[in-house]
Amino acid sequence: MTHRIHAEKAREFPGAGRMAALEGAERIAADYPDYLKDESRLSGGTITSLVFPQSESDVSAFLSTMNRRGVPVTVSGGRTGIVGGAVPMEGALLSLEKMDRILDIRKGENGGRWFVRVQPGIPVKELHRRIEQKDLRDLLASPTVSDPGAVEEFLGLAKEFFYPIDPTETSATLGGTLATNASGERSFHYGPTRNYVREIRVVLASGDVLKIRRGDVSASSGRAFEVVLTSGETISVALPAYTMPSVKSAAGYYVKEEMDLIDLFIGSEGTLGIISEIEVMIVERPKNVLSLVPFFPSNRDAVLFFMGARKDLPGVLVFEYFDSCALTVLRAKKRRDGAGSAIPALPEKGRAAIFLELSFSEEDLDALYASVERLLREHHSSVEETWSGIEPEEREKIRAFRHAMPESVNEIVALNKRTCPAVHKMGTDMAVPGDKLEEMIDYYESLLMPSGMQYAIFGHIGEHHLHVNILPRTEEEIEQAKRIIGDFARKAVAFGGTISAEHGIGKIKHPYLEIMYGLEGMKEMARVKNALDPRGILCRGNIFPPDLL
Repeated sequence: MTHRIHAEKAREFPGAGRMAALEGAERIAADYPDYLKDESRLSGGTITSLVFPQSESDVSAFLSTMNRRGVPVTVSGGRTGIVGGAVPMEGALLSLEKMDRILDIRKGENGGRWFVRVQPGIPVKELHRRIEQKDLRDLLASPTVSDPGAVEEFLGLAKEFFYPIDPTETSATLGGTLATNASGERSFHYGPTRNYVREIRVVLASGDVLKIRRGDVSASSGRAFEVVLTSGETISVALPAYTMPSVKSAAGYYVKEEMDLIDLFIGSEGTLGIISEIEVMIVERPKNVLSLVPFFPSNRDAVLFFMGARKDLPGVLVFEYFDSCALTVLRAKKRRDGAGSAIPALPEKGRAAIFLELSFSEEDLDALYASVERLLREHHSSVEETWSGIEPEEREKIRAFRHAMPESVNEIVALNKRTCPAVHKMGTDMAVPGDKLEEMIDYYESLLMPSGMQYAIFGHIGEHHLHVNILPRTEEEIEQAKRIIGDFARKAVAFGGTISAEHGIGKIKHPYLEIMYGLEGMKEMARVKNALDPRGILCRGNIFPPDLL
C-alpha cells in the first residue's frame, strides 16, 4: 500500500444525457422550493443555480467552473438528513438525484463475494429492490458492465442476496448514507456502511477525480496522505490528531493511525469531494428470520429485556427501542390515519417496546421460543403482548411499525408549525459505551420529563445509540431544547461517547462537535478541507462553521 494517490480526469458513460440546469434565484425559490430544505427544516439562503448532473463528467465540469469563480456548491441527494447538510446558504446546488443508475455487478476476486457498482443518487430502497428481486437483466446490454457473464451467473443463483444497510428514512440515497456513514438498524449485526464500501470515485473541487479502492492507499506515519492532481501539483493532507470514541460515530472526519484513504471521504458530508460512483458489497440473505415486538409496562422493563436478550439470544440481527413517548406518538398517528393505517393496533398496556429480528435454524426454533418466553416473563411481558412474524408478509407489517416512527414525528412538527412557523424538530443521535446506556437513558428522562416539552426516544439500542426527538411548540421551547441537548452532548462525551452516531454534524451541530473535540480539533478538520478544497466551495458550513476555513 502507498500513502500517495494520483488524480485522473472524469469519465463519461455512453448514453448519458446533457445536464439540466436552472438559473435565477427567484425562479428557483418559486418553482423548486423543496431543494432549499431537508428534513431538518433549517431555513436556507438564496441560490442562483440548480443543476442536475447525470454523469461524473457533468459533476467535474460544473465543479471546475464554480471553483474558478469561487462560487459555493452544496450537494443534495434524497434530502432526508436532519442536520441541514443539504440546505444551501448561497451559490449553487448540485442535485445528484438523476445519477441513479446501477452500473455493474461483479464477482469478487476470491469468488465468494459479489459487488455492485452504482451512481450515488440511487435510493437505498431501490437498490434493495433491484438486488433482492435480481432485477438486473438490463445490465446485460449495458456498456458500463465489465463482464456480462458475471451478470448472467448472478441472475442464475438460487441464493438470495441483499445490501444490509437499512436507514430509517427509506428514501435516503446511497450517496447520502455514505456522506454520514449512516447505516440504520441492521448495523448491530452487520456493521456500519463503511464496511461494505469497496471502491469510490470522488470529484474534487478542482474537477479532478480520485479513484479510491479499499486497501490501495493508507496513511503514512504521522497520519498523512499525498494527492497528486492532474496538473502535477501535489497536495499534502495532514489528518487531525484527535482520538475517536470507541462507539459508532459520525461526528467529524474519521481518523486513526494508518487509516485507509477511502474512510476519510466516507462520513465527510460532502466537504472534501463529491462521490460520483460507489461499489458496495452485497451479502447472502439469512434463510429464516423471526421478527418480534414485545411490549412492556415501563421503559425500564424494555431496556432490561434488551440487555438480557443481547446476552442470551443467538442470531439477533436488529435491536430497536421505543419508549413510552414514542408509542404515544405512534398511537396518535394511527388515530389520524384512521382505518387505512398501516400501523397495527398497539396493546393497551404497552408503555415501551423492543423490535428485534433474529436469524434461526428450523431445529433450534423451539429452543429460541422458550428463551424468548422466559425473558418476557422476567421483564413483565408475555407472548400474548408480543407481535411475531416469520413469513415475509407478517414481517413487513411489523417493519411498517418501525418505519412509521420518523414519519409520525415529522407530522407532529408540521402540525406545530401551523401555530408557530419557526419551530422545527430538535433531534439527537448520540451513542455511549454499553456500560453507560442505562445511565444515559435515565439522564435523558431526568431533563425531559420535567421540561413539559413533547418528545420521543427511539432507535438503535443495540449499538447504545438512541434518537431523542424533541418537538417544540413555541420559540421559547426551541431555546429550551437547545440548552437541554447541549447538556446531553456534554454527558455523552463525558461517558466516552459521541454527539452523533449517524446523522452527522451538518450546519446545526457545530457547538456539540466543539464539546466533543474542542476548537483545536475543529481547526484540524478545517485544515484537511483547506488542503483538498482550498477555496472552500464544497458544502460550506457542513461539519464546522465557514469562519474556520
